[in-house]
Amino acid sequence: MGSKKNKLGDFLSPLTKSNKLEIIETFDVAIIIELYKRQVNIDVSRYFNELEEISLIKCVETGYLFYAPFSVVGDDRFYEELSTTRTNYYSERWEHKKIIEFLTEKDKILEIGSGFGAFIKLLHENKIFDIKGLELNKLAVAECVSSGLNVEAKLIEEEALTKFEYYTVVCSFQVLEHITGVYEFIESSLKTLKKDGKLIIGVPNNNPYIFISDKWHTFNLPPHHAGLWNKNSLKSLEKIFPIKLANLEHEPLENTYDYFLNIQILNANYFKKTFLKGLNKITPNLLKFFYCSFVKGRNVLAVFVKY
Repeated sequence: MGSKKNKLGDFLSPLTKSNKLEIIETFDVAIIIELYKRQVNIDVSRYFNELEEISLIKCVETGYLFYAPFSVVGDDRFYEELSTTRTNYYSERWEHKKIIEFLTEKDKILEIGSGFGAFIKLLHENKIFDIKGLELNKLAVAECVSSGLNVEAKLIEEEALTKFEYYTVVCSFQVLEHITGVYEFIESSLKTLKKDGKLIIGVPNNNPYIFISDKWHTFNLPPHHAGLWNKNSLKSLEKIFPIKLANLEHEPLENTYDYFLNIQILNANYFKKTFLKGLNKITPNLLKFFYCSFVKGRNVLAVFVKY
């Protein structure tokens, strides 16, 4: 491992192209490599060549957080490995079911990052059939095609070249956090979207309570994640693109409450740890009610309308 370190002046915001940035945190590369090896059984050392640390940088104008340098973000091979080591990686999600209420049988839908087709299959079950998926994992594309699903191995930038203002809905779930070129990704998505069409984005919620308590969460780090989003950074997209936020919802914390509480206890100091364990033993329902009332869940779903 080399000794290269990041300099703030080497980077611009992926969203605004501005140099108004702040370094929020630095991460030891050796620890990241060990975490992926131990918890996921994937060797990610090739993404950190000659680096001893990486940085988490904040775009001051939008609140968007991104990891630097960009070279540490995963490629197609990484996601193929991930899909074979974690069989539930592309499973049906909370936001898949939640977004159904915003769609109709008349919509012409594009999903970016279809995985093995969980969302497309859910739409078919709800009598919505005019949907196309884009996916870069060749194993996933092959399985989708063999199942009769309309999925292609194509970038959104390529789709935008031939499908200008073609779709009424363009959606991506758990995709944007993996993208380094977020401005170009959203710009191309909007090129394919008709005026008054819906741009739907679902991402992990960089809730400060969760992040502070578990900043070393393996899948929140590169090469898996390129950036971190929350409601404020999502809302900031209104200032950059011709879109208006129509709806924003967080996944209820109760869906993953047990995991959340375990992380709170694991990373707490002795006194807080003792207090939480005692309270959870005496009045677990009260503790759960308190946390679920004040802490947002791990995913956030935004619906924008193009104007």
